[in-house]
Formats: sequence, structure tokens, C-alpha cells
Amino acid sequence: MTEAWAEFSRETFGDPYMVWHDGADFRLLLSRWQDEPGLISEMLRLGLSEADPVAAQAIGVLAAEAGDVSDLAGRLREVLPRARGTFRVRVAQALFALAHDQDLAGPICEVLTGGGPWSEKIEAAIALSAFAPAMTVVQALAQGVQDKEYLVRRHSAQTLLTLAGRHTTIEKVPDLWAKIRKDSEPAAWRHAAAELAMPWTG
Repeated sequence: MTEAWAEFSRETFGDPYMVWHDGADFRLLLSRWQDEPGLISEMLRLGLSEADPVAAQAIGVLAAEAGDVSDLAGRLREVLPRARGTFRVRVAQALFALAHDQDLAGPICEVLTGGGPWSEKIEAAIALSAFAPAMTVVQALAQGVQDKEYLVRRHSAQTLLTLAGRHTTIEKVPDLWAKIRKDSEPAAWRHAAAELAMPWTG
């Protein structure tokens, strides 16, 4: 990581460990954007070059809360094809905040169904809750419900509930939760995935 981006990131988003543990604090970014949009854009481009997920996430936050950051869309599109893991998720999310293109669910689905670590899959499962329940999204989440890691199953199931308009948590749906929380029970996971996907698969 370049010294310039590392220093900017620490000053703007907080201590790197706390950013990793609790998430970035974007309040100072939003405040600085009012006075230094040129500098912020330059630094975020640098962060994208460093494949830092926080840089991409910051662009999404600015798009949602601070106005026009469309000048960064081109750079996001440039890095998306080679982005991996959580960075890929955040880049696709930022582009979605700018363009509202439902096809951007595709790269996120790839992270969820790929062979990466469970932490990246969780981020993908959560991110998909912002998209329409196209069949590719539903199928990716159903696969996530059958993942060997409980937290991937849990967040995939939760997103399917959300997309179905069921405003509750998976823990409050006892039958489904009992299936997904079982370790080493692929048959139970398959049944849960089929039930959760039923609104779209019939």
C-alpha cells in the first residue's frame, strides 16, 4: 500500500484495525468532500489502484449521500474485471450506486459462489440484498445457503428472506434456522435452500 493512500485512509476512515473489525467511519469523508472534492477523488482513485475495498465503498457512500461522483465511474469499470473477493463486491456495489444496473449483481454472485474465504462470501451475500431477485441472484444465494460455513449459510438465507419481503430474521423462522445451523448436514441445507428459493422457483 502506498504511503499516500495509507495516510489518507487512516486520517479519513480511522485506524486500520478498527476499520477491519468494525467497518470504516465515513463521516469525515463526507465532510471533507464539501471542501476538497478534487483531492478526495484523487485519493479514492489511488485507493482503487491499491485494490482497497474501503476506497470503493467510499465511492458508494458519496454517491448515495453527497451528490455527483460520476467521474469515478470509469475507473470503477476499469478495475472491476480484475477485482477479486471483497474488493470485487465493493466495486460492483459502488457502480450500482452510480448506475443502478442490475447486471452488477453478477460479479457479486461470482464471489458468493466462488472458492474464496467465508468472510468474502458473507460480504457478497449481504450485498445482494440491494438487488432485484433475478434467477441468477436467487441461485447464487441458494448455493450460499448450502455452504459449509454457517455464517455464509446464515447471511445467504437472510438475504433470501429480505428479497421475498419477509421482514424478519432467519433466527425467528425456527424450522429454517434449525436446518441451516446444523453442521455437516448437506441434506438439511438443500431443503432450506429449496424452501427459501420457492417464491421464485415455484
